[in-house]
Amino acid sequence: MANKRRPKKTVVPYRKYVAGVGYVTNTKTVKEFSSLNGQDPLFDEYMEDLSTDISSVNINSKTNSNHVLPMELYAKILDYAIDFDNDEDFNPKKRDQETKAKIVYKDYALVCKAFYYLMIPRLYNTPHLTSKNFLKFIQVLDSDKKMKRNIKKNKDDILQPYILSDFVNTLDLSMIIQSGKNSIISKLLRRCSANLVEFIAPQTSFGMLSLTTLKSCYNLEVLNLQLVAEKVDLNELFPSLNKFKKLKSLALPRSSFNCDLLAENYTLRRISFDNDAIWPPNLEDVTLSGNLTNDFIDICFMPVNLKKLTISHCALLDDVSIYKILDRCGNTLESIHFQYPLTKLRSDSLDNVLRYCSSSLKEMSILADNISKYFFLDETHFAPNLETMNILCSGSLSQLNKIHPDDITIALVENRFPSLKTLNISMRIGWDMNSDDIEDLITVFEDQGGSIYMSY
Repeated sequence: MANKRRPKKTVVPYRKYVAGVGYVTNTKTVKEFSSLNGQDPLFDEYMEDLSTDISSVNINSKTNSNHVLPMELYAKILDYAIDFDNDEDFNPKKRDQETKAKIVYKDYALVCKAFYYLMIPRLYNTPHLTSKNFLKFIQVLDSDKKMKRNIKKNKDDILQPYILSDFVNTLDLSMIIQSGKNSIISKLLRRCSANLVEFIAPQTSFGMLSLTTLKSCYNLEVLNLQLVAEKVDLNELFPSLNKFKKLKSLALPRSSFNCDLLAENYTLRRISFDNDAIWPPNLEDVTLSGNLTNDFIDICFMPVNLKKLTISHCALLDDVSIYKILDRCGNTLESIHFQYPLTKLRSDSLDNVLRYCSSSLKEMSILADNISKYFFLDETHFAPNLETMNILCSGSLSQLNKIHPDDITIALVENRFPSLKTLNISMRIGWDMNSDDIEDLITVFEDQGGSIYMSY
């Protein structure tokens, strides 16, 4: 039992400063002193001052509690902070990463409960996946799915439990190397198929099972299969792509087969396509690569509204097929890129590219292996809106000094590229950087307001 005869301890009244509130007084101590020393007139005056301070503090705290920002403003603040963290100009500490995942610091979720619930969708929106955290990420999604499935949903409940996999909009698996199986990738696609918008396939573990599961991602807008090392059956891929009505960007795999079989089945109508179009209807960015044949280009017409076209690793396409593609969609192209290797092209196969896509072209990458000096000297080659040009080179002995700096200088002086501001030239082209021809080119280009960059 407690000793009731023991005298009570008296605590001296004090005031402490609280940020945003001011000086706060211990109310319990004030009440105890008022009951013990109520007969002292000096103490009574002191207690009146303390009581006024307490009442003012209580009023201020009550008014401050009402000034709470709405959740929409908190969401705007978090979005601004995340954009600030991902901006190289404002955040010099931003880590260099090759993936498209945003940097989202988990410390924002530790501020309060409201910030935690606001940060959960942002943390899972574009996850940064590597070989170290990939399996843990899948385990979290599996356990969350099973737990939410076992929760009994009452009709009276307004708030239903959310599922973490529904927040995933971007899956960038480009950094996943030898870390997953085909079944794991398929399970991940099935979990995130509801709201998945962008998917970048891994280098390995992407086979027929994953390709079949990919059909359930109806909201897909960006699909990049360029890193896939396994051979992909085009006869199975294109019927799946035709169901993606919202798809805007497509990159085909570098290794594929059954292209002629696909063209034959499309001609004989053995495979049904919506509106008899083999390509998705809303494509704007296409990367052609793999074992695409000339018959496939003749039969399966490219989309008309393309804005960006990249051709690389196409060992079976000749210049006739490339000009057929440009003849169909060259008027709307804003960016075109030719990348090595294109083994069936001659040394001057790409000289006439500007005749097919010169009106709206703003960015261009051309191979020095497949152009001659007439690409710059022909008077019919005119690109009024071209702003960026990249001249690439494989570096083989037969390509050295194939293009002279004076060829580009003459084209600039004759005003064939009036809007050109950036010129990137490969060092493998074999130019002498200390020659007078290079100095003339730099002088003419600087007078136009442009810059020249030499790269490897």
